[in-house]
Amino acid sequence: MILRGSLRLRLLALILLPLAVISLFAMLWRYSEARTTAQEIFDRNLLLMGFAVARDVALSGGDTLAPSTQAVFKDASGGDVFYHVYGPDGSFVTGYSSPPTTSLSSPSSDEPIQQYDATHQGVPVRVARLFEEASVDGIEGNTVVTVWQRLDQRDAFVQQTGRRAIAVVLLLLGSVAMLVLFGVGIGLRPLNELEDAIQKRSGADLSPILRQVPEETKGIVARLNSLFAKVTEAQEAQQRFVSLAAHQLRNPVAAIHTMAEATQNAQTLQESKSRADTLVEGTRNAVRLTNQLLSFERVKGGIPKFEVVDLSDLLQSVAQTIAPKASRAGVDLEIVMENGPPSCLGDQTLLREALINLVENALLHGGKNISYIRVSVEKTAAEIWLTVENDGNAIDPSDRQRIFDRFSQASHDTGAGLGLSIASEIAKLHSGALELDNLQPVRFILRIGRQSR
Repeated sequence: MILRGSLRLRLLALILLPLAVISLFAMLWRYSEARTTAQEIFDRNLLLMGFAVARDVALSGGDTLAPSTQAVFKDASGGDVFYHVYGPDGSFVTGYSSPPTTSLSSPSSDEPIQQYDATHQGVPVRVARLFEEASVDGIEGNTVVTVWQRLDQRDAFVQQTGRRAIAVVLLLLGSVAMLVLFGVGIGLRPLNELEDAIQKRSGADLSPILRQVPEETKGIVARLNSLFAKVTEAQEAQQRFVSLAAHQLRNPVAAIHTMAEATQNAQTLQESKSRADTLVEGTRNAVRLTNQLLSFERVKGGIPKFEVVDLSDLLQSVAQTIAPKASRAGVDLEIVMENGPPSCLGDQTLLREALINLVENALLHGGKNISYIRVSVEKTAAEIWLTVENDGNAIDPSDRQRIFDRFSQASHDTGAGLGLSIASEIAKLHSGALELDNLQPVRFILRIGRQSR
């Protein structure tokens, strides 16, 4: 949890933990190498000491060791070295009286050198035995030179070498840790500066970040700038919508207020009822406009609830809702399901609202000559098409794109100019689009992404 909350600690852990593991293995390897190296060095020294003793015994007849050999015994081996010499007749010649015992047979011409671990007076030692031909007191024959040294001396050498290696590794690890610590701090400084720059901004300042940033953070800054642009666009769209909505609501509300006053001031009951009917119609239009405004905002910011939608039931529900209005207008409402898919995945409530808006748009703007409205379903290779066609007033080619704008109308009939915008937004939520396929007869196609079963 701590590492998740701090990028600095995460970087330190990612760099230092592997380095610490590698350092640990390096120290173990160095300690093993020091032990092996010490074994080779001390064994070689023992052999050299053995050869020096054999040489002095041959030269002096076993009387004494040369001063140079005694000096080497004290200095060259890193500690005391003991020796013992058996003469050709098996008698003791020189050295310490009791060499370490072993179960090995005495060296011979076939095996002139032996090295082994043993115990001498309760202390672990390393032993070297040499087979040499020499003359001692006029007696020529085979001599056996035994040289040994305590193991704790070489262990001390190994530990000293290991401690030095550990000290060097720890020093390097500490130095790298400090460098990484300062390096990470310096490397994160641009992020801290970027954070300070963002903190100085107010909620109203969503302009793009133009300061120089490291290559690794350019993606983050680009995403932030993209987000700022989208938020700014959304805010501007919201402000335009509120302004347009206020403008659109002002006229119906003013008309309702005027008709209410006229109804109140009517001279006769018949005149009052007539004005009341007009007042009710104006109120109905205002309610419809308000509902469309709410529907548009809900669709713009909503998340569709996808489920299996029975298209036959969907179209029947639309027909039941619109049929009374179509009947009063003398328009034949047709539902066609011959080759359409039986179902699809979508938001049933939103799809129903889109179709109702398209059919009501046809009733509202079709004019006096409209005789039919046909709603059909068609399945293509990639999409499902919900088509609404009518034979009413043709749409001017110059209005092909403008009619999809909010509060825009191709004619001067009553209406808010939101029906096609709402249907278009619903199509986008279903990975599709709303398009004007034909100008006369007027044919709109609501395309939704292919999610049919």
